Amino acid sequence: MTAAEAPFSLALVVATRARLPHVAARLPLWIRSGFDEMILVDASYDPAGREELRRLCAQCGARYVEVPRTLRDLRSLQRNRGAAAATTTWVLFQDDDDDVPLRIDKAALARDAAGKDWLVGPAGEHIVFHRRAAFLAFGGYPEDMVAAEDMIMSNRARGHGRGGLHGNWYEGAVTPKAPREDALGRARNAFWYGFTVFLFLLRTPRPRPVLIGDARRVLRFALLVTRGELRAGVYFLVAAFARLLSPLHALRVRLRSGPAAMRREPLHGWQGLR
Repeated sequence: MTAAEAPFSLALVVATRARLPHVAARLPLWIRSGFDEMILVDASYDPAGREELRRLCAQCGARYVEVPRTLRDLRSLQRNRGAAAATTTWVLFQDDDDDVPLRIDKAALARDAAGKDWLVGPAGEHIVFHRRAAFLAFGGYPEDMVAAEDMIMSNRARGHGRGGLHGNWYEGAVTPKAPREDALGRARNAFWYGFTVFLFLLRTPRPRPVLIGDARRVLRFALLVTRGELRAGVYFLVAAFARLLSPLHALRVRLRSGPAAMRREPLHGWQGLR
Protein backbone atom coordinates (compact mmCIF):
# COMPACT_ATOMS: atom_id res chain seq x y z
CA MET A 1 0.00 0.00 0.00
CA THR A 2 1.40 3.41 -1.00
CA ALA A 3 1.30 6.49 1.20
CA ALA A 4 -1.47 7.91 -1.00
CA GLU A 5 -3.58 4.75 -0.48
CA ALA A 6 -3.09 4.46 3.28
CA PRO A 7 -6.13 5.23 5.44
CA PHE A 8 -6.47 8.83 6.58
CA SER A 9 -4.98 9.56 10.00
CA LEU A 10 -4.01 12.89 11.50
CA ALA A 11 -1.36 14.08 13.95
CA LEU A 12 -1.45 17.42 15.69
CA VAL A 13 2.06 18.90 16.02
CA VAL A 14 2.49 21.76 18.48
CA ALA A 15 5.78 23.59 19.00
CA THR A 16 6.22 25.12 22.45
CA ARG A 17 8.83 26.84 24.57
CA ALA A 18 8.78 27.72 28.28
CA ARG A 19 4.99 27.71 28.62
CA LEU A 20 4.48 24.80 30.97
CA PRO A 21 1.35 26.01 32.88
CA HIS A 22 -0.26 27.20 29.65
CA VAL A 23 0.37 23.95 27.81
CA ALA A 24 -0.67 21.84 30.81
CA ALA A 25 -4.14 23.42 30.66
CA ARG A 26 -4.47 22.68 26.94
CA LEU A 27 -3.00 19.19 26.77
CA PRO A 28 -6.14 17.31 27.91
CA LEU A 29 -8.24 19.29 25.41
CA TRP A 30 -5.91 18.43 22.55
CA ILE A 31 -5.99 14.76 23.52
CA ARG A 32 -9.82 14.65 23.61
CA SER A 33 -10.21 16.43 20.28
CA GLY A 34 -9.92 13.19 18.33
CA PHE A 35 -6.50 13.41 16.69
CA ASP A 36 -4.83 10.07 16.08
CA GLU A 37 -1.60 11.41 17.51
CA MET A 38 -0.68 14.43 19.62
CA ILE A 39 2.97 15.49 19.38
CA LEU A 40 4.41 18.24 21.54
CA VAL A 41 7.85 19.50 20.47
CA ASP A 42 9.63 21.27 23.30
CA ALA A 43 12.39 23.88 22.97
CA SER A 44 12.32 25.00 26.62
CA TYR A 45 15.65 25.97 28.13
CA ASP A 46 14.91 24.91 31.71
CA PRO A 47 15.70 21.20 32.26
CA ALA A 48 13.19 20.95 35.12
CA GLY A 49 10.46 22.39 32.92
CA ARG A 50 11.29 19.91 30.19
CA GLU A 51 11.06 17.00 32.59
CA GLU A 52 7.70 18.16 33.92
CA LEU A 53 6.30 18.53 30.41
CA ARG A 54 7.63 15.09 29.49
CA ARG A 55 5.82 13.68 32.53
CA LEU A 56 2.56 15.42 31.61
CA CYS A 57 2.72 14.08 28.06
CA ALA A 58 3.24 10.55 29.38
CA GLN A 59 0.22 10.93 31.69
CA CYS A 60 -2.05 12.24 28.94
CA GLY A 61 -0.92 9.94 26.15
CA ALA A 62 0.83 12.59 24.07
CA ARG A 63 4.21 12.14 22.43
CA TYR A 64 7.00 14.31 23.75
CA VAL A 65 9.80 15.38 21.40
CA GLU A 66 12.61 17.67 22.48
CA VAL A 67 15.05 19.77 20.49
CA PRO A 68 18.45 21.07 21.65
CA ARG A 69 18.55 23.92 24.14
CA THR A 70 19.62 27.14 22.44
CA LEU A 71 18.75 30.82 22.37
CA ARG A 72 17.88 30.54 18.67
CA ASP A 73 14.27 30.54 17.52
CA LEU A 74 13.61 26.90 16.63
CA ARG A 75 9.95 26.90 15.61
CA SER A 76 10.63 25.65 12.07
CA LEU A 77 12.95 22.94 13.33
CA GLN A 78 10.36 21.95 15.95
CA ARG A 79 7.59 21.56 13.38
CA ASN A 80 9.83 19.55 11.07
CA ARG A 81 10.91 17.28 13.92
CA GLY A 82 7.29 16.77 14.90
CA ALA A 83 6.31 15.79 11.37
CA ALA A 84 9.25 13.40 11.15
CA ALA A 85 8.24 11.78 14.45
CA ALA A 86 4.59 11.33 13.46
CA THR A 87 3.29 7.95 12.35
CA THR A 88 0.10 9.29 10.73
CA THR A 89 -0.55 9.96 7.05
CA TRP A 90 -1.40 13.65 7.60
CA VAL A 91 -0.19 16.38 9.96
CA LEU A 92 -1.65 19.62 11.27
CA PHE A 93 0.60 22.29 12.79
CA GLN A 94 -0.75 24.64 15.43
CA ASP A 95 0.85 27.15 17.77
CA ASP A 96 0.54 26.58 21.49
CA ASP A 97 -1.75 29.62 21.84
CA ASP A 98 -4.15 28.82 18.98
CA ASP A 99 -7.81 28.03 19.61
CA VAL A 100 -8.27 24.35 20.52
CA PRO A 101 -10.75 22.40 18.35
CA LEU A 102 -13.06 20.39 20.60
CA ARG A 103 -14.16 17.67 18.18
CA ILE A 104 -12.51 17.12 14.81
CA ASP A 105 -14.42 15.57 11.91
CA LYS A 106 -11.97 13.06 10.49
CA ALA A 107 -14.50 11.70 7.99
CA ALA A 108 -14.92 15.15 6.41
CA LEU A 109 -11.16 15.68 6.37
CA ALA A 110 -10.58 12.27 4.78
CA ARG A 111 -12.97 13.17 1.95
CA ASP A 112 -11.25 16.52 1.37
CA ALA A 113 -7.79 14.91 1.52
CA ALA A 114 -8.43 12.15 -1.01
CA GLY A 115 -5.87 12.45 -3.82
CA LYS A 116 -4.37 15.61 -2.32
CA ASP A 117 -1.02 16.52 -0.78
CA TRP A 118 -2.16 19.59 1.13
CA LEU A 119 -5.33 21.41 2.13
CA VAL A 120 -5.94 25.13 2.55
CA GLY A 121 -8.91 27.03 3.93
CA PRO A 122 -11.13 29.14 1.63
CA ALA A 123 -9.79 32.41 3.06
CA GLY A 124 -6.26 31.44 4.10
CA GLU A 125 -2.92 32.17 2.54
CA HIS A 126 -1.02 29.45 4.36
CA ILE A 127 -1.47 25.72 3.95
CA VAL A 128 -3.13 24.12 6.95
CA PHE A 129 -3.00 20.34 6.48
CA HIS A 130 -0.18 18.34 4.89
CA ARG A 131 0.15 14.80 3.69
CA ARG A 132 3.12 13.85 5.83
CA ALA A 133 5.11 12.11 3.08
CA ALA A 134 4.73 15.09 0.73
CA PHE A 135 5.70 17.56 3.46
CA LEU A 136 8.87 15.65 4.27
CA ALA A 137 9.70 15.23 0.56
CA PHE A 138 9.96 18.97 -0.16
CA GLY A 139 11.79 19.70 3.11
CA GLY A 140 9.06 21.27 5.24
CA TYR A 141 9.64 24.59 6.96
CA PRO A 142 12.89 26.47 6.15
CA GLU A 143 14.89 26.10 9.35
CA ASP A 144 17.12 29.10 8.63
CA MET A 145 14.16 31.53 8.66
CA VAL A 146 11.84 33.02 11.26
CA ALA A 147 10.52 35.85 9.11
CA ALA A 148 7.45 34.46 7.30
CA GLU A 149 8.72 30.89 7.31
CA ASP A 150 5.14 29.70 6.78
CA MET A 151 4.85 31.71 3.55
CA ILE A 152 7.98 30.14 2.06
CA MET A 153 6.87 26.68 3.22
CA SER A 154 3.42 27.13 1.65
CA ASN A 155 4.90 28.32 -1.64
CA ARG A 156 7.20 25.30 -1.79
CA ALA A 157 4.35 22.94 -0.92
CA ARG A 158 2.20 24.30 -3.75
CA GLY A 159 5.04 23.60 -6.16
CA HIS A 160 5.57 20.01 -4.98
CA GLY A 161 2.09 18.59 -4.76
CA ARG A 162 -1.58 18.75 -5.54
CA GLY A 163 -3.78 20.67 -3.17
CA GLY A 164 -7.40 21.24 -2.31
CA LEU A 165 -9.73 23.14 -0.05
CA HIS A 166 -10.86 21.86 3.31
CA GLY A 167 -14.34 22.44 4.64
CA ASN A 168 -15.55 22.55 8.21
CA TRP A 169 -13.33 20.08 10.03
CA TYR A 170 -14.20 20.56 13.69
CA GLU A 171 -17.22 21.17 15.88
CA GLY A 172 -16.68 23.79 18.52
CA ALA A 173 -13.49 25.39 19.77
CA VAL A 174 -12.25 26.82 23.02
CA THR A 175 -9.73 29.53 23.76
CA PRO A 176 -8.03 28.78 27.08
CA LYS A 177 -6.54 31.63 29.04
CA ALA A 178 -3.74 33.22 27.06
CA PRO A 179 -0.24 33.06 28.48
CA ARG A 180 0.97 36.13 30.34
CA GLU A 181 2.90 38.48 28.08
CA ASP A 182 6.57 37.63 28.22
CA ALA A 183 8.67 40.72 27.54
CA LEU A 184 11.82 38.67 27.03
CA GLY A 185 10.00 36.36 24.65
CA ARG A 186 8.66 39.27 22.62
CA ALA A 187 12.11 40.82 22.42
CA ARG A 188 13.54 37.47 21.33
CA ASN A 189 10.87 37.15 18.63
CA ALA A 190 11.57 40.70 17.42
CA PHE A 191 15.26 39.89 17.15
CA TRP A 192 14.97 36.59 15.30
CA TYR A 193 12.35 37.88 12.89
CA GLY A 194 14.55 40.85 12.01
CA PHE A 195 17.67 38.69 11.90
CA THR A 196 16.22 36.52 9.08
CA VAL A 197 14.15 39.10 7.19
CA PHE A 198 16.89 39.86 4.63
CA LEU A 199 17.04 36.18 3.67
CA PHE A 200 13.28 36.22 3.23
CA LEU A 201 13.56 39.26 0.96
CA LEU A 202 16.04 37.39 -1.21
CA ARG A 203 13.86 34.27 -1.45
CA THR A 204 10.32 35.56 -1.69
CA PRO A 205 8.74 35.79 -5.14
CA ARG A 206 7.03 39.02 -4.01
CA PRO A 207 9.60 41.28 -2.33
CA ARG A 208 7.64 44.54 -2.61
CA PRO A 209 4.81 43.64 -0.19
CA VAL A 210 7.42 42.14 2.13
CA LEU A 211 9.29 45.46 2.27
CA ILE A 212 6.06 47.35 2.91
CA GLY A 213 4.94 44.91 5.58
CA ASP A 214 8.30 44.98 7.35
CA ALA A 215 8.38 48.77 7.33
CA ARG A 216 4.93 48.79 8.93
CA ARG A 217 6.07 46.33 11.57
CA VAL A 218 8.98 48.55 12.62
CA LEU A 219 6.82 51.67 12.40
CA ARG A 220 4.31 50.19 14.85
CA PHE A 221 7.07 49.82 17.43
CA ALA A 222 8.18 53.40 16.79
CA LEU A 223 4.63 54.76 17.20
CA LEU A 224 4.24 52.94 20.51
CA VAL A 225 7.46 54.57 21.70
CA THR A 226 6.09 58.03 20.91
CA ARG A 227 3.06 57.18 23.07
CA GLY A 228 5.30 56.58 26.03
CA GLU A 229 5.40 52.77 25.98
CA LEU A 230 8.99 52.25 27.04
CA ARG A 231 8.89 48.49 26.56
CA ALA A 232 8.10 49.05 22.88
CA GLY A 233 11.28 51.11 22.72
CA VAL A 234 13.27 48.05 23.69
CA TYR A 235 11.52 46.01 21.02
CA PHE A 236 12.22 48.74 18.46
CA LEU A 237 15.93 48.84 19.26
CA VAL A 238 16.19 45.05 19.23
CA ALA A 239 14.36 44.84 15.90
CA ALA A 240 16.51 47.56 14.32
CA PHE A 241 19.74 45.96 15.52
CA ALA A 242 18.64 42.56 14.19
CA ARG A 243 17.93 44.01 10.76
CA LEU A 244 21.43 45.46 10.65
CA LEU A 245 22.79 41.96 11.30
CA SER A 246 20.41 40.31 8.87
CA PRO A 247 22.75 40.45 5.82
CA LEU A 248 25.37 38.59 7.88
CA HIS A 249 22.87 35.79 8.47
CA ALA A 250 22.17 35.62 4.74
CA LEU A 251 25.91 35.45 4.06
CA ARG A 252 26.24 32.60 6.56
CA VAL A 253 23.45 30.72 4.78
CA ARG A 254 25.21 31.35 1.47
CA LEU A 255 28.48 29.91 2.79
CA ARG A 256 26.82 26.87 4.37
CA SER A 257 24.17 26.01 1.76
CA GLY A 258 25.42 27.51 -1.50
CA PRO A 259 24.06 30.20 -3.83
CA ALA A 260 20.81 28.33 -4.53
CA ALA A 261 19.69 28.94 -0.94
CA MET A 262 19.56 32.70 -1.61
CA ARG A 263 17.85 32.76 -5.00
CA ARG A 264 14.40 34.19 -5.51
CA GLU A 265 11.98 31.29 -5.54
CA PRO A 266 9.41 30.89 -8.32
CA LEU A 267 5.86 31.78 -7.35
CA HIS A 268 3.61 28.74 -7.28
CA GLY A 269 -0.06 29.59 -7.67
CA TRP A 270 -3.04 28.01 -6.00
CA GLN A 271 -3.69 25.59 -8.91
CA GLY A 272 -7.20 26.80 -9.57
CA LEU A 273 -8.10 27.28 -5.94
CA ARG A 274 -8.11 31.06 -6.22
